[in-house]
Amino acid sequence: MKIFTILICIALIAFACTQKPSSASEEKTHNAAPDLITENVKGNVQQIVTETYLIDSSTGKMGKLESKSTEVYDENGYATSYNNYTANDSATMLTKYDRDANGFVTGIVTTKNDKPSSSMKITVDSMGKYTSAVSYDSTSKLDVYYDEIGTNEFGEVTGAKGHHADSTMKMSFTNNFDSVYYIGGESKDSVGKVTYSSVLKLDDKKNPVQMDETNVKKDSTTKTTTTYTYDKWDDKGNWTQQTTTENGKPKKIIVRTITYKQ
Repeated sequence: MKIFTILICIALIAFACTQKPSSASEEKTHNAAPDLITENVKGNVQQIVTETYLIDSSTGKMGKLESKSTEVYDENGYATSYNNYTANDSATMLTKYDRDANGFVTGIVTTKNDKPSSSMKITVDSMGKYTSAVSYDSTSKLDVYYDEIGTNEFGEVTGAKGHHADSTMKMSFTNNFDSVYYIGGESKDSVGKVTYSSVLKLDDKKNPVQMDETNVKKDSTTKTTTTYTYDKWDDKGNWTQQTTTENGKPKKIIVRTITYKQ
């Protein structure tokens, strides 16, 4: 499950670090936790193809394809690319990730229908802490830069502030975690007003079971409760079909095809 916006792409990719034991004479080495771990996927996975179908309100069965995504992983379990096709506009978004020697993402490039869409450059220090992130638009013009980036014990981003190119405040966000697993967050506008909040509940296997979201606009507030049930599993213990309901109404069926490395 991807986090609600690219503004939080530092957390969306679930950057995490683990520390190896060290003696008084050697420095600690920090490595980013593989995306397969933070996404709660088991096994030596090569790629995951996810197809999302709308549920036909008249029949209650699987209806039209809404989107299809493919996430590819390297030999260490890090995501190298994420391709997402949306049927309503026939658009394909392709995101590729650059990483340092310890697995931390240092760059993100996104194209839409093979044309530049956005990019981001991220700085991480020697202790596995994120210090800054700068996003650029399709023309490579600075869009937003992030500072005051907080990091938890696993190296995941717990919050940051985003600024316009002229240094004025644009927004801020916080993320909450249960160990390495995302369990919700909050986003505020330039004056500190909450514009979005979420609480994600996990089951005992750390799979999402319910998401409560609140979206606040100028003249309205919308609350949404999405529940997740799991219909099929593979022999590795990964779910392969999920059904979602939104405010009690069946909404989507999500089918995952997981390819494992030989």
